[in-house]
Amino acid sequence: MLLAVATTSAVLILTLLLSTASAAAVAVEFNRAVASGPPPQTTTCASTTGALACYYQASDTWYVQDTAADGASAEARWENYRNGVLYRSGICRNSLGNGNWGACNKNYYEDSTLWWRACVYNGSAGTLVRCSGWVSSPA
Repeated sequence: MLLAVATTSAVLILTLLLSTASAAAVAVEFNRAVASGPPPQTTTCASTTGALACYYQASDTWYVQDTAADGASAEARWENYRNGVLYRSGICRNSLGNGNWGACNKNYYEDSTLWWRACVYNGSAGTLVRCSGWVSSPA
């Protein structure tokens, strides 16, 4: 009886650890922004020096603008939560140059929540330079 309880407890702990690990191991979706105009006026945006990232809910589109002539790229880095659990994350990178807008089209569940931030990425070094604070909105 004691062995059965110990075995059951071990199985429950292992199951919990595996489910937590799989939830944390969400693959990052990467998209290169395609040239576009600015976003519609009804978008929510985040900004930092060198990058502006906006999310347009009606079409699940990211609009990203590089706002500095610094040789770095601008990004929207996002996380998508459904029922409070992270199930998708991604990057929309604009390497189109200073002043240019780029867009990445996605498709999110309507009952999910997005958290995102605007970032500056140094492609030569492969590092993030800076990011804005996190912004949240319904998907």
